[in-house]
Amino acid sequence: MTQQTEKKPMLEHCPPEEQVQKRTNTELVLRMYDLFGKGDMDTIRSEVFHPEMSWTMPGHHPLSGRMEGVDAVIAFFGALFQAGISVDNIHFGELDDGTVVEKHTGHGTLPSGEAVIFPTCTTYGVKDGKLHEVSVHTGDQHTVDRYMWTMFNLKGIPARLDGDF
Repeated sequence: MTQQTEKKPMLEHCPPEEQVQKRTNTELVLRMYDLFGKGDMDTIRSEVFHPEMSWTMPGHHPLSGRMEGVDAVIAFFGALFQAGISVDNIHFGELDDGTVVEKHTGHGTLPSGEAVIFPTCTTYGVKDGKLHEVSVHTGDQHTVDRYMWTMFNLKGIPARLDGDF
């Protein structure tokens, strides 16, 4: 005996087309990448980042955590640049609530010469036309942690006890 269930349209939970954001938020993220590539942090600060933004990097390494505010995120970008990571295979999508989802492959080389890859997805929330809440999601957290600890060694314990990391 089979039980009859009410059939519902597959797209029942999708919002009406007029409520779906067009790709304007994706263009904002692309602009951030373009400005970052040019080193134009002043324009990123004034035109792309929301003053109350946050950027969350997962993991257990020196760059992990939640960066609050534009200055903290810009400083994080500087440290990330020093890590020597490059990205390719970049793809974007925009959700019906305007969140931008970006998937890429990160690449780095350890001092030993070992090449490492970081499959990554980043979500970008937008508020008032600017990037507001960004979260990084990695597909291989152990490799990211190992890479970052190798690239950002802590100083010896006596120096750290004096507050110098």
